[in-house]
Amino acid sequence: MPDSSSQVGIWLADLAAYCGLGQAEIAARLGHVRSWVNHIFQGRRSAPPQLYWTLLAWTWEAGGFTDPGQVFAALGHYLDLSPAAALAQLQALRFYDEPLARPSPMTSTRQSSTRSPSPHQLRLRFLTWLQSWERQRLDPRRQGLRLPDWYIPRQGELAGLHARLSRPAPPPLVLWGPAGTGKSVLAQALALDPTIQQQYWSGVLWAQLGPQGDPYAWLCTWCRLLGCPVNGDQPPAWREQFRQAVAQPGKRYLVIVDDIWDFASLEPLLLQEHHLTWLFTTRDRTLSTYFPTGDLLQISAMPPVEARALLERLVGAEQLQQEPPAAGDTLLAEVEYLPLAVRLLGSLIRLRGWAPVLRDVSHERTRLVTLALGPTPTAETSLRLALQVSYAALPAHLQRRFAQLGVFGSGHAFSGLTLAAFWEAEAPDDDGPVRAARAEQALGWLYDVGLLELVSTATAFVEYRLHTLVHDYARLLLREQQTFEATQQRYVAAYLALLQHPDLTVAALERQWPNLQLAFTCALQLGWYEAGVQLWHRLRAFMLARAAPELLEVWLRALEAQGEQLPPEVQQQWRRAQASGLPPTP
Repeated sequence: MPDSSSQVGIWLADLAAYCGLGQAEIAARLGHVRSWVNHIFQGRRSAPPQLYWTLLAWTWEAGGFTDPGQVFAALGHYLDLSPAAALAQLQALRFYDEPLARPSPMTSTRQSSTRSPSPHQLRLRFLTWLQSWERQRLDPRRQGLRLPDWYIPRQGELAGLHARLSRPAPPPLVLWGPAGTGKSVLAQALALDPTIQQQYWSGVLWAQLGPQGDPYAWLCTWCRLLGCPVNGDQPPAWREQFRQAVAQPGKRYLVIVDDIWDFASLEPLLLQEHHLTWLFTTRDRTLSTYFPTGDLLQISAMPPVEARALLERLVGAEQLQQEPPAAGDTLLAEVEYLPLAVRLLGSLIRLRGWAPVLRDVSHERTRLVTLALGPTPTAETSLRLALQVSYAALPAHLQRRFAQLGVFGSGHAFSGLTLAAFWEAEAPDDDGPVRAARAEQALGWLYDVGLLELVSTATAFVEYRLHTLVHDYARLLLREQQTFEATQQRYVAAYLALLQHPDLTVAALERQWPNLQLAFTCALQLGWYEAGVQLWHRLRAFMLARAAPELLEVWLRALEAQGEQLPPEVQQQWRRAQASGLPPTP
């Protein structure tokens, strides 16, 4: 909400003082008497757009703003104007063209002449500069962030987070809570919030670590987003480039690092720069001990009213009309109002109806009690219950395919393009498009029952991933079924097949890069030497184009460490490269 007229008046008076302009001079320039300006500065009259835009333009001309976001942040704070509304207002406005009574006291850094520009020229240049903001800022949507269709705002948590992040220099903020409480969705909602984006005008940087997270890969991504040159595998150089980019005058960023499992994985990303505000999500409360001045906010289950709204959105209007008396409220209490559990069961009710889901939940609760996992609901047992009910509702072929997704790395994305080879090995005679369509259909089913999260629809194949807790459950199923190593072999074979795809682009390789690295690791773990060599051969051109010759050599040394003799052509190529001091040619 905007501040009072008195605070707006103080702000405008400060702008005038920065420019060295008195009230009489401002009044003369705008065609008013001095008392008109005085009343506005004292908060006794509302400020018209012509006055505050003129003062903002003069302040910019005098060097008072170094980033367009600073202007938008001030307009949002004092006048509740969004950037789009502000630009539209300035485009429709016309400054007065009468000259000043005396030469301007401003010392401009933006023009070579000492003569002040005409008001018309100043407005156009100021407008052009402000319009560059959208191109400069880091939009979280371009980093793949999106809110799911079923998203319900958590008003209490959001209000507390807004209050903390609205401070002039907020300390690090740690969102802590058990798995499945909605920490990641809450962090994404903050990143996409227009008010937060206005306050952090340079943009939002996002990273998601997880148990297998690679902080240096995220550091490299941040450098590329900021336009820094990324040369080779040199994390110390990336870190310095990142520091220089964010330390430019007038910048202000919000940096969100999601799903931190330990401080060691976070440390390579941390910078003590006053231009950066940090927000972390974690299951580990002890992370806050590394930030003595930071804020710790616990995220737990949803309030019953919000959990009910989430359930209603998930089950849909048709099933909502068929809800048995108090069934929804009983179900919510059964799963402790945990967002992930509500999402799983709500999605299932939409597809199967209330009666079978309520029956299965009751049977599963009885089974858990019999297994001595506790007669009363806890976060762990509630999520286990929801996962087991969702999994048991799948047809046998989808149960098998869901479990196989546990071989992917935690947080890794996948699509029908990859799974066409991974899932459809039993139908090798079908052509690629048929297998891909079948894989896409299976992914759609798993998404509909809430077991998958949507990552992106921007490519030809929709990309999904598993929530960390769902991933752990799928991997547990593979272990229990004693099929983990066999699934690893299929995983490696699928990525070897993907690399032979005729339409595979560099962009697709970049998206699959975490999975490709995991495929190489799996090949070594399985002792599948030939597959490791093939991956090295097929990816070396991509790795060189990615400026990663050091990693290429690490892979080669890892293959040598298997105790096997490298193929002669590989040995010769690498010897030539070492002798010349250059990376091997693709």
